[in-house]
Amino acid sequence: MSYRRTAVLLGALALLTAACSSSPEVAAPVLGGSLVVAGKDKAGQPAVWRVTEGAAMPLLSGNTAPKLPAVALSPDGRTLAYVNGAGRIVLHDVGAGTEIVAQASVTGPLCATWAPDSAHFAITAEQGVSTTDRKGVVTGLITRPSGFYHETGPGSSGDSREVVSGMTCARWTDPDTVILGRYNGDLPSTIPTGGGALAPNTTVVGHVAAGTAQDLPQMENLLHTCQGHALLHRAPDPIVTGPTLLADASDLSRTTEVPLGAGDEAWFFQPGTCALVVVSHPGDEDSYDYTVKLFDPVTGQQRSSRTLPMALGGDSGIREPSGGTSFVPSPAPGALAAAYADANTHQLIVADLTTGGSRRLDGPWSEATQVLGWTAGASTTG
Repeated sequence: MSYRRTAVLLGALALLTAACSSSPEVAAPVLGGSLVVAGKDKAGQPAVWRVTEGAAMPLLSGNTAPKLPAVALSPDGRTLAYVNGAGRIVLHDVGAGTEIVAQASVTGPLCATWAPDSAHFAITAEQGVSTTDRKGVVTGLITRPSGFYHETGPGSSGDSREVVSGMTCARWTDPDTVILGRYNGDLPSTIPTGGGALAPNTTVVGHVAAGTAQDLPQMENLLHTCQGHALLHRAPDPIVTGPTLLADASDLSRTTEVPLGAGDEAWFFQPGTCALVVVSHPGDEDSYDYTVKLFDPVTGQQRSSRTLPMALGGDSGIREPSGGTSFVPSPAPGALAAAYADANTHQLIVADLTTGGSRRLDGPWSEATQVLGWTAGASTTG
Protein backbone atom coordinates (compact mmCIF):
# COMPACT_ATOMS: atom_id res chain seq x y z
CA MET A 1 0.00 0.00 0.00
CA SER A 2 1.39 3.41 -0.97
CA TYR A 3 2.24 6.23 1.40
CA ARG A 4 -0.45 8.37 -0.22
CA ARG A 5 -3.21 5.80 0.33
CA THR A 6 -1.99 5.18 3.87
CA ALA A 7 -2.18 8.90 4.64
CA VAL A 8 -5.69 9.10 3.21
CA LEU A 9 -6.90 6.19 5.32
CA LEU A 10 -5.21 7.33 8.50
CA GLY A 11 -6.70 10.78 8.04
CA ALA A 12 -10.12 9.25 7.53
CA LEU A 13 -9.67 7.16 10.68
CA ALA A 14 -8.82 10.26 12.71
CA LEU A 15 -12.04 11.89 11.53
CA LEU A 16 -13.92 8.72 12.38
CA THR A 17 -12.59 8.70 15.92
CA ALA A 18 -13.49 12.34 16.49
CA ALA A 19 -16.94 12.27 14.90
CA CYS A 20 -17.86 8.61 15.63
CA SER A 21 -18.91 8.02 12.04
CA SER A 22 -17.31 7.65 8.64
CA SER A 23 -19.54 10.43 7.28
CA PRO A 24 -22.49 12.52 8.59
CA GLU A 25 -24.84 10.02 6.91
CA VAL A 26 -23.24 6.82 8.24
CA ALA A 27 -23.34 6.03 11.97
CA ALA A 28 -20.43 4.26 13.61
CA PRO A 29 -21.18 0.67 14.69
CA VAL A 30 -22.09 0.06 18.32
CA LEU A 31 -20.44 -2.97 19.88
CA GLY A 32 -23.10 -5.47 20.93
CA GLY A 33 -21.97 -8.26 23.26
CA SER A 34 -18.24 -8.49 23.91
CA LEU A 35 -14.92 -9.02 22.18
CA VAL A 36 -12.06 -11.05 23.63
CA VAL A 37 -8.82 -9.38 22.58
CA ALA A 38 -5.18 -10.42 23.02
CA GLY A 39 -2.31 -7.96 22.98
CA LYS A 40 0.21 -6.12 25.12
CA ASP A 41 -0.58 -3.91 28.10
CA LYS A 42 0.84 -0.43 28.71
CA ALA A 43 4.01 -2.02 30.11
CA GLY A 44 4.43 -4.13 26.97
CA GLN A 45 3.48 -7.42 28.68
CA PRO A 46 1.09 -9.97 27.10
CA ALA A 47 -2.52 -9.83 28.26
CA VAL A 48 -6.08 -10.74 27.25
CA TRP A 49 -9.15 -8.55 27.84
CA ARG A 50 -12.92 -8.83 27.52
CA VAL A 51 -14.06 -5.65 25.76
CA THR A 52 -17.63 -4.39 26.01
CA GLU A 53 -19.13 -1.02 25.11
CA GLY A 54 -17.14 1.50 27.15
CA ALA A 55 -15.16 -1.01 29.25
CA ALA A 56 -12.33 -3.55 29.10
CA MET A 57 -11.81 -6.19 31.81
CA PRO A 58 -8.54 -8.15 32.05
CA LEU A 59 -8.94 -11.92 31.72
CA LEU A 60 -5.26 -12.93 31.58
CA SER A 61 -2.38 -10.77 32.77
CA GLY A 62 0.65 -10.83 35.04
CA ASN A 63 1.48 -14.35 36.21
CA THR A 64 -1.30 -15.84 34.08
CA ALA A 65 -0.24 -14.03 30.89
CA PRO A 66 -0.09 -16.18 27.75
CA LYS A 67 2.68 -16.45 25.21
CA LEU A 68 1.46 -14.63 22.13
CA PRO A 69 0.10 -15.71 19.73
CA ALA A 70 -0.47 -19.13 21.37
CA VAL A 71 -3.85 -18.29 22.91
CA ALA A 72 -7.38 -19.09 21.68
CA LEU A 73 -10.96 -18.71 22.88
CA SER A 74 -13.25 -21.74 22.59
CA PRO A 75 -16.18 -21.32 20.17
CA ASP A 76 -18.64 -21.52 23.08
CA GLY A 77 -16.84 -18.58 24.71
CA ARG A 78 -16.22 -20.44 27.98
CA THR A 79 -12.51 -21.27 27.94
CA LEU A 80 -9.21 -19.66 26.99
CA ALA A 81 -6.51 -22.14 25.99
CA TYR A 82 -2.95 -20.85 26.06
CA VAL A 83 0.71 -21.56 26.68
CA ASN A 84 2.14 -19.70 29.70
CA GLY A 85 5.61 -18.26 30.24
CA ALA A 86 6.88 -21.59 31.58
CA GLY A 87 5.73 -23.41 28.43
CA ARG A 88 2.85 -25.17 30.20
CA ILE A 89 -0.52 -25.69 28.48
CA VAL A 90 -3.33 -23.99 30.43
CA LEU A 91 -7.14 -23.94 30.27
CA HIS A 92 -8.66 -20.79 31.80
CA ASP A 93 -12.37 -20.78 32.68
CA VAL A 94 -13.54 -17.33 31.56
CA GLY A 95 -16.55 -17.20 33.89
CA ALA A 96 -15.06 -18.64 37.09
CA GLY A 97 -11.47 -17.50 36.57
CA THR A 98 -10.18 -20.96 37.53
CA GLU A 99 -7.46 -22.78 35.61
CA ILE A 100 -6.35 -26.27 34.73
CA VAL A 101 -2.62 -26.56 34.09
CA ALA A 102 -1.70 -29.58 32.00
CA GLN A 103 1.32 -31.66 32.95
CA ALA A 104 2.75 -31.35 29.46
CA SER A 105 4.84 -28.40 28.29
CA VAL A 106 5.86 -27.15 24.85
CA THR A 107 8.65 -25.01 23.40
CA GLY A 108 8.31 -22.43 20.65
CA PRO A 109 4.48 -22.39 20.49
CA LEU A 110 3.15 -21.04 17.20
CA CYS A 111 -0.59 -20.96 17.85
CA ALA A 112 -3.58 -22.51 19.58
CA THR A 113 -6.86 -23.40 17.86
CA TRP A 114 -10.11 -24.93 19.12
CA ALA A 115 -12.24 -27.66 17.60
CA PRO A 116 -15.68 -26.39 16.51
CA ASP A 117 -17.43 -28.32 19.31
CA SER A 118 -15.12 -26.78 21.98
CA ALA A 119 -14.12 -30.27 23.18
CA HIS A 120 -10.41 -30.16 22.21
CA PHE A 121 -7.82 -27.63 21.18
CA ALA A 122 -4.58 -28.01 19.26
CA ILE A 123 -1.20 -26.44 20.05
CA THR A 124 1.29 -26.11 17.18
CA ALA A 125 4.86 -25.79 18.47
CA GLU A 126 8.46 -26.71 17.75
CA GLN A 127 7.81 -30.37 18.60
CA GLY A 128 4.77 -30.58 16.32
CA VAL A 129 1.05 -30.64 17.05
CA SER A 130 -0.58 -31.90 20.24
CA THR A 131 -4.24 -31.86 21.27
CA THR A 132 -5.70 -31.26 24.73
CA ASP A 133 -9.19 -32.01 26.03
CA ARG A 134 -11.12 -29.89 28.54
CA LYS A 135 -9.69 -31.93 31.44
CA GLY A 136 -6.13 -31.04 30.46
CA VAL A 137 -5.19 -34.42 28.98
CA VAL A 138 -2.55 -33.82 26.29
CA THR A 139 -1.96 -36.18 23.36
CA GLY A 140 0.74 -35.87 20.71
CA LEU A 141 -0.68 -36.02 17.18
CA ILE A 142 1.75 -34.82 14.48
CA THR A 143 5.53 -34.64 14.92
CA ARG A 144 7.79 -32.11 13.25
CA PRO A 145 10.26 -34.18 11.21
CA SER A 146 13.91 -33.38 10.73
CA GLY A 147 16.77 -34.61 8.57
CA PHE A 148 20.59 -34.48 8.49
CA TYR A 149 23.11 -33.69 5.81
CA HIS A 150 26.87 -33.13 5.64
CA GLU A 151 28.23 -29.85 4.35
CA THR A 152 30.16 -30.33 1.12
CA GLY A 153 31.96 -28.16 -1.39
CA PRO A 154 34.93 -25.78 -1.27
CA GLY A 155 35.54 -24.30 2.16
CA SER A 156 32.87 -26.37 3.87
CA SER A 157 33.53 -27.96 7.23
CA GLY A 158 31.90 -31.27 6.42
CA ASP A 159 29.92 -31.02 9.65
CA SER A 160 26.59 -32.73 10.05
CA ARG A 161 23.69 -30.28 10.01
CA GLU A 162 20.08 -30.76 11.03
CA VAL A 163 17.18 -29.35 9.03
CA VAL A 164 13.73 -29.17 10.64
CA SER A 165 10.49 -28.98 8.69
CA GLY A 166 8.46 -25.80 8.97
CA MET A 167 4.80 -26.06 9.94
CA THR A 168 1.77 -23.85 9.54
CA CYS A 169 -0.83 -23.49 12.27
CA ALA A 170 -3.02 -26.59 12.70
CA ARG A 171 -6.68 -25.74 12.08
CA TRP A 172 -9.81 -27.84 12.50
CA THR A 173 -12.07 -29.02 9.68
CA ASP A 174 -14.41 -30.84 12.11
CA PRO A 175 -14.38 -31.91 15.80
CA ASP A 176 -11.99 -34.81 15.06
CA THR A 177 -9.73 -33.50 12.29
CA VAL A 178 -6.91 -30.96 12.00
CA ILE A 179 -5.02 -29.88 8.90
CA LEU A 180 -1.68 -28.09 8.54
CA GLY A 181 1.04 -27.46 5.98
CA ARG A 182 4.55 -28.87 6.35
CA TYR A 183 7.24 -27.24 4.23
CA ASN A 184 10.97 -27.25 3.61
CA GLY A 185 11.46 -24.76 0.77
CA ASP A 186 14.25 -25.95 -1.54
CA LEU A 187 16.12 -27.82 1.19
CA PRO A 188 15.04 -31.41 0.40
CA SER A 189 17.11 -31.41 -2.82
CA THR A 190 20.29 -30.80 -0.80
CA ILE A 191 19.68 -33.67 1.61
CA PRO A 192 20.82 -37.13 0.49
CA THR A 193 18.22 -39.89 0.39
CA GLY A 194 18.11 -41.60 3.76
CA GLY A 195 19.55 -38.54 5.48
CA GLY A 196 16.72 -38.48 7.99
CA ALA A 197 13.00 -38.19 8.41
CA LEU A 198 12.62 -34.83 6.69
CA ALA A 199 9.27 -34.86 4.91
CA PRO A 200 8.48 -33.30 1.54
CA ASN A 201 6.37 -30.17 1.21
CA THR A 202 2.90 -31.45 1.96
CA THR A 203 -0.34 -30.91 3.82
CA VAL A 204 -0.96 -33.22 6.78
CA VAL A 205 -4.37 -34.29 8.07
CA GLY A 206 -4.53 -35.52 11.66
CA HIS A 207 -7.40 -37.54 13.15
CA VAL A 208 -7.65 -37.01 16.90
CA ALA A 209 -9.72 -40.05 17.94
CA ALA A 210 -7.53 -42.50 16.04
CA GLY A 211 -4.29 -40.64 16.71
CA THR A 212 -3.26 -40.96 13.07
CA ALA A 213 -1.94 -38.58 10.40
CA GLN A 214 -1.82 -38.74 6.62
CA ASP A 215 -0.38 -36.59 3.82
CA LEU A 216 -2.58 -34.97 1.18
CA PRO A 217 -1.43 -35.10 -2.46
CA GLN A 218 -1.26 -31.28 -2.72
CA MET A 219 -0.27 -28.35 -0.53
CA GLU A 220 -3.47 -26.86 0.90
CA ASN A 221 -3.64 -24.17 3.58
CA LEU A 222 -6.92 -24.20 5.51
CA LEU A 223 -8.13 -20.62 6.05
CA HIS A 224 -11.63 -20.89 7.54
CA THR A 225 -14.44 -23.37 8.15
CA CYS A 226 -18.19 -22.98 8.66
CA GLN A 227 -20.66 -25.80 9.31
CA GLY A 228 -19.07 -28.28 6.91
CA HIS A 229 -17.69 -25.71 4.45
CA ALA A 230 -13.97 -25.01 4.18
CA LEU A 231 -11.93 -22.28 2.51
CA LEU A 232 -8.55 -23.46 1.20
CA HIS A 233 -5.57 -21.89 -0.47
CA ARG A 234 -3.78 -24.36 -2.73
CA ALA A 235 -0.22 -24.05 -4.03
CA PRO A 236 2.18 -26.59 -5.55
CA ASP A 237 4.88 -25.34 -3.17
CA PRO A 238 5.25 -22.52 -0.60
CA ILE A 239 6.63 -20.11 -3.20
CA VAL A 240 4.05 -20.40 -5.99
CA THR A 241 0.67 -18.75 -5.50
CA GLY A 242 -2.23 -21.06 -6.18
CA PRO A 243 -6.02 -20.76 -6.37
CA THR A 244 -8.42 -20.18 -3.47
CA LEU A 245 -11.01 -22.94 -3.14
CA LEU A 246 -14.28 -23.64 -1.39
CA ALA A 247 -14.38 -27.27 -0.25
CA ASP A 248 -16.45 -29.86 1.56
CA ALA A 249 -14.82 -30.08 5.01
CA SER A 250 -15.49 -33.83 5.14
CA ASP A 251 -13.88 -34.41 1.73
CA LEU A 252 -11.30 -31.79 0.80
CA SER A 253 -10.96 -33.25 -2.69
CA ARG A 254 -14.39 -31.83 -3.55
CA THR A 255 -13.51 -28.23 -4.36
CA THR A 256 -14.80 -25.21 -6.26
CA GLU A 257 -12.49 -22.37 -7.22
CA VAL A 258 -13.54 -18.91 -6.06
CA PRO A 259 -12.99 -16.24 -8.74
CA LEU A 260 -11.05 -13.70 -6.72
CA GLY A 261 -8.58 -10.99 -7.67
CA ALA A 262 -5.50 -9.21 -6.38
CA GLY A 263 -7.57 -6.51 -4.64
CA ASP A 264 -9.44 -8.99 -2.42
CA GLU A 265 -8.17 -8.32 1.07
CA ALA A 266 -10.37 -9.75 3.85
CA TRP A 267 -12.02 -13.15 4.03
CA PHE A 268 -14.51 -14.81 6.41
CA PHE A 269 -17.68 -16.91 6.48
CA GLN A 270 -20.89 -15.11 7.44
CA PRO A 271 -22.36 -16.63 10.63
CA GLY A 272 -25.58 -18.55 10.05
CA THR A 273 -25.58 -18.54 6.24
CA CYS A 274 -21.89 -19.54 5.76
CA ALA A 275 -21.75 -17.24 2.73
CA LEU A 276 -18.12 -16.37 1.94
CA VAL A 277 -17.61 -12.64 2.55
CA VAL A 278 -14.77 -10.95 0.66
CA VAL A 279 -13.73 -7.33 1.15
CA SER A 280 -11.90 -5.76 -1.81
CA HIS A 281 -10.18 -2.49 -2.59
CA PRO A 282 -10.32 -1.24 -6.20
CA GLY A 283 -6.66 -0.17 -6.16
CA ASP A 284 -7.24 3.57 -6.47
CA GLU A 285 -4.68 5.21 -4.17
CA ASP A 286 -6.96 8.20 -3.49
CA SER A 287 -10.01 6.13 -2.58
CA TYR A 288 -11.06 4.37 0.59
CA ASP A 289 -14.06 2.74 -1.08
CA TYR A 290 -14.25 -1.00 -0.47
CA THR A 291 -16.39 -3.59 -2.22
CA VAL A 292 -18.11 -6.25 -0.10
CA LYS A 293 -18.91 -9.42 -2.08
CA LEU A 294 -20.83 -12.51 -0.94
CA PHE A 295 -20.22 -15.92 -2.53
CA ASP A 296 -22.28 -19.11 -2.28
CA PRO A 297 -20.31 -21.54 -0.03
CA VAL A 298 -21.08 -24.55 -2.28
CA THR A 299 -21.03 -23.27 -5.86
CA GLY A 300 -18.59 -20.39 -5.38
CA GLN A 301 -20.90 -18.16 -7.42
CA GLN A 302 -21.13 -14.50 -6.43
CA ARG A 303 -24.43 -13.66 -4.74
CA SER A 304 -24.09 -9.91 -4.27
CA SER A 305 -21.67 -7.00 -4.45
CA ARG A 306 -21.81 -3.56 -2.86
CA THR A 307 -19.25 -0.75 -2.72
CA LEU A 308 -19.05 1.44 0.39
CA PRO A 309 -16.72 4.14 1.73
CA MET A 310 -14.91 2.60 4.71
CA ALA A 311 -11.82 3.69 6.63
CA LEU A 312 -10.47 0.35 7.82
CA GLY A 313 -7.91 1.57 10.31
CA GLY A 314 -5.18 3.02 8.11
CA ASP A 315 -2.67 0.71 6.44
CA SER A 316 -4.66 -2.32 7.52
CA GLY A 317 -2.33 -5.03 6.23
CA ILE A 318 -5.30 -7.38 5.79
CA ARG A 319 -3.90 -9.87 3.35
CA GLU A 320 -5.54 -13.26 3.62
CA PRO A 321 -5.04 -15.94 2.41
CA SER A 322 -1.32 -15.16 2.72
CA GLY A 323 -1.59 -14.78 6.50
CA GLY A 324 -2.70 -11.23 7.28
CA THR A 325 -4.98 -9.95 10.01
CA SER A 326 -8.20 -11.94 10.33
CA PHE A 327 -11.66 -10.45 10.54
CA VAL A 328 -13.81 -11.92 13.35
CA PRO A 329 -17.49 -11.56 12.40
CA SER A 330 -20.34 -10.65 14.69
CA PRO A 331 -22.03 -13.86 15.91
CA ALA A 332 -25.47 -12.60 14.89
CA PRO A 333 -26.77 -14.81 12.06
CA GLY A 334 -26.59 -12.96 8.76
CA ALA A 335 -24.68 -10.02 10.23
CA LEU A 336 -21.95 -8.28 8.26
CA ALA A 337 -20.20 -6.57 11.15
CA ALA A 338 -16.62 -7.63 11.90
CA ALA A 339 -13.80 -6.81 14.32
CA TYR A 340 -10.06 -7.08 13.86
CA ALA A 341 -6.73 -5.94 15.28
CA ASP A 342 -4.91 -3.83 12.70
CA ALA A 343 -1.68 -5.60 11.80
CA ASN A 344 0.32 -2.38 11.41
CA THR A 345 -1.18 0.17 13.79
CA HIS A 346 -2.19 -2.44 16.44
CA GLN A 347 -5.54 -0.71 16.89
CA LEU A 348 -8.81 -2.50 17.61
CA ILE A 349 -11.33 -1.80 14.82
CA VAL A 350 -15.02 -2.64 14.40
CA ALA A 351 -16.53 -2.23 10.93
CA ASP A 352 -20.13 -2.56 9.72
CA LEU A 353 -19.82 -3.98 6.21
CA THR A 354 -23.49 -3.25 5.51
CA THR A 355 -23.43 0.52 6.09
CA GLY A 356 -19.71 1.30 5.78
CA GLY A 357 -19.47 2.64 9.33
CA SER A 358 -16.24 1.85 11.18
CA ARG A 359 -14.75 2.69 14.53
CA ARG A 360 -11.64 2.34 16.68
CA LEU A 361 -12.09 0.95 20.21
CA ASP A 362 -9.61 2.27 22.77
CA GLY A 363 -8.60 0.30 25.85
CA PRO A 364 -5.86 -0.42 28.40
CA TRP A 365 -3.41 -1.79 25.84
CA SER A 366 -0.35 -0.54 24.05
CA GLU A 367 -1.05 -3.04 21.25
CA ALA A 368 -4.13 -5.01 20.25
CA THR A 369 -2.68 -7.93 18.31
CA GLN A 370 -5.53 -10.43 17.85
CA VAL A 371 -9.31 -10.62 18.25
CA LEU A 372 -9.95 -14.07 19.73
CA GLY A 373 -13.74 -14.04 19.57
CA TRP A 374 -16.97 -12.06 19.54
CA THR A 375 -19.70 -13.41 21.83
CA ALA A 376 -23.17 -12.72 23.20
CA GLY A 377 -24.59 -10.12 20.88
CA ALA A 378 -24.29 -8.34 17.59
CA SER A 379 -23.05 -5.07 16.26
CA THR A 380 -25.71 -2.58 15.24
CA THR A 381 -25.66 0.98 14.08
CA GLY A 382 -26.81 3.79 16.30
